[in-house]
Amino acid sequence: MNGRIFELTRFAVHDGPGIRSTLFLKGCPLRCPWCQNPEGLKKDIRLWQNPSLCVGCKGCVDACKPGALRFSDRLHIDETACNLCGECVKVCPAAALSFDGREISSEEAVELLLRDIEFYDPGGVTLSGGEVFAQWPFALEVLTACHDRGVDTAVESCLYVEPEVLKRFLPVVDHFIVDIKIFDAEAHRRVLGVGNALILENYALLVAAGADVLVRTPLIPGYTATEENIRAIARFVAKTDQKARFELLNFNPLCRGKYDSLEQPFPVEGRALTAEEM
Repeated sequence: MNGRIFELTRFAVHDGPGIRSTLFLKGCPLRCPWCQNPEGLKKDIRLWQNPSLCVGCKGCVDACKPGALRFSDRLHIDETACNLCGECVKVCPAAALSFDGREISSEEAVELLLRDIEFYDPGGVTLSGGEVFAQWPFALEVLTACHDRGVDTAVESCLYVEPEVLKRFLPVVDHFIVDIKIFDAEAHRRVLGVGNALILENYALLVAAGADVLVRTPLIPGYTATEENIRAIARFVAKTDQKARFELLNFNPLCRGKYDSLEQPFPVEGRALTAEEM
């Protein structure tokens, strides 16, 4: 089975216990304004640019037969016209153009993840995104193969998935790293595009099944970083699981450059919290 990925990170230390290889899958049902990986929001593969590398030679514009590229103050990409032929990528002398993902088989994904198997002591493999369950058949094949090899497995997920699908992963996932971002249902739907009832239901499902779960909340100025929101999530988590682990993640503004690549404004204002505030 094939799936679409946009990144593979080796020697990761924040995506589960120990040293891990983390595979990032494309596609996500949520639309978090602060998304750290906007290239993972869509399953579709798109042309991606790094404006800071562009030397302005316009060779890509000349090479683009569909006419999807235009250069004025900077290079502009018309995604509706781009046919992903790759000719612009080939001629760019500065490697400023690339694709934001690629399609691979589950067998290739497993092979890539297990290249560092000798370092997983402790450690293992993690699937992230995007959203893992946006491509759940592919993810299940990859995790099953890794689990069958005796490798420790983890997923990072918002848990917006049908419970019957989630149950299929219980035998092959050792750790679930779960995002609960906004507790108020109306605010969750307004800001993220979907409700949170399914997410909270699935968290309770994992706890009841005895799964190893870590809950994370990113502290985003103007969205999640309020005492009311954090206390509401903490109360729910503690009520559901008296042994729950709950982690707060400081705001990371370093993704702003990715939004520049997409020619989109980064809609979050503010700064990371100080150590005292954390």
